[in-house]
Amino acid sequence: MNQDLSISEKGTVGKRVAANTGLMVGAKALAAIIGLASLIITTQTLPIAAVGIILFLHAYMLFFAEVASFQSWQAVIRFGTHDVETGNRNELAKLLRFCIALDFVGAMVAFVLAVAGLYLLDTLMPLFASFTEQNGLPDTRQITQYGIAYCLLVLIHQGGASTGLFRLFDKFRPLAVQVLVMPIARLAGVGVAALSGAGLEGFLAAWFVGSLLGYVSLPFLALLELKSRNLLENVFSQWPRLKTGHKDMWPFVWKANIDASLATGTTHLPLLLVMPIFGPAFVGAFKVAEEIARLLSEAVLLLDRVIYPEYARMMARGQGAHIGRIVIKAGAIMLAGGLVLSALVALFGPYIIPVVFGPDYTDAIALSILLVLAATLMGVSAPLYPVFFAAGKPGRAIIARLGGLVLYVVLVFALSLWLGKTGPGWAAIGGNLLAVVLAAWLAKKTLKAQHD
Repeated sequence: MNQDLSISEKGTVGKRVAANTGLMVGAKALAAIIGLASLIITTQTLPIAAVGIILFLHAYMLFFAEVASFQSWQAVIRFGTHDVETGNRNELAKLLRFCIALDFVGAMVAFVLAVAGLYLLDTLMPLFASFTEQNGLPDTRQITQYGIAYCLLVLIHQGGASTGLFRLFDKFRPLAVQVLVMPIARLAGVGVAALSGAGLEGFLAAWFVGSLLGYVSLPFLALLELKSRNLLENVFSQWPRLKTGHKDMWPFVWKANIDASLATGTTHLPLLLVMPIFGPAFVGAFKVAEEIARLLSEAVLLLDRVIYPEYARMMARGQGAHIGRIVIKAGAIMLAGGLVLSALVALFGPYIIPVVFGPDYTDAIALSILLVLAATLMGVSAPLYPVFFAAGKPGRAIIARLGGLVLYVVLVFALSLWLGKTGPGWAAIGGNLLAVVLAAWLAKKTLKAQHD
């Protein structure tokens, strides 16, 4: 039985990037709208501090799930592209087994770290006045117990190899379908919780089940893809194990892990930082602002993942000199689009946010404007980071992200003391701006070296 390693490459690189980005942006935008509906129901049903607890626990789970992740999808693309180009199905199968094992080990480590962190928080949270002054909240021991149960999701958050498989073969439609599973399931669960008056526990369960179904659906779809290509038996002819024939694999995955951990610092860490500074109630308002920014900037969050496989193929075929033009064009489009979206939020946010979410969420108005601007800067850097991984230089991505993250953490505390509740928004802008400058400089050096 012949194994199918073909990739359908229709049109130019630019057209494929645009088509895949459009597909994923459409799916992510729809998912964000559905997620926003779940958030609206939650904010309209529960007290703002209870909403903050749910959002904090969800962000906490994601933080550890992604910090301990080795981003094995990047390894699948980096090393699997050559295997596909040469038709070496056995090496590709070995690579996928390695990445599956890597996902498993990462999830185990992440769960242990998450539970240990919760016990530490149980000791530290009562020390913050911003937390103890909130009324009607469960005690810290109860929150810790909720957190341990919720962090069981970390053990199932093992989609790196599956994601890499789809991106390697330029199959973004299954990824677009999978993106919708979690928000649809969560919306259904939140609706049931609201109608039944389930309270904090019911809504937390709804978020848990939605995430569970979303995480399980990705490897399930990947198994179907392997079966359709007659690769299933080849991949699982042996148990997955941490053995690879690529000598550069371990340095690559370690650097990818560090880079992913730093990237997580700009996505989930902000919400974790504002919890002790301003308390659970502000977490609810901050998350509303984050969701608005995310809804309006999905292209920013997806372009790097769509464009990376194209960069890898261009590098493998000796076409790296053409990447610079794509980087400049994509970055300019992201900047222009982000500025327009920021203006829209500034114009309509003050009227829409209090009506939709309630008067307790007015803090989200200014924050949403600032976070969209921060996401715009992230969009400018989105075509830059894949250059480092496609060229086998992930360490340079680490330098850019680390510089931005360190500045962000410093600014969060400094500007929160100086400016109050808009401080985290300005901190995000400052951190992302430094990351863009560093990434642009390093990407220019990387592309010049490839051309020479």
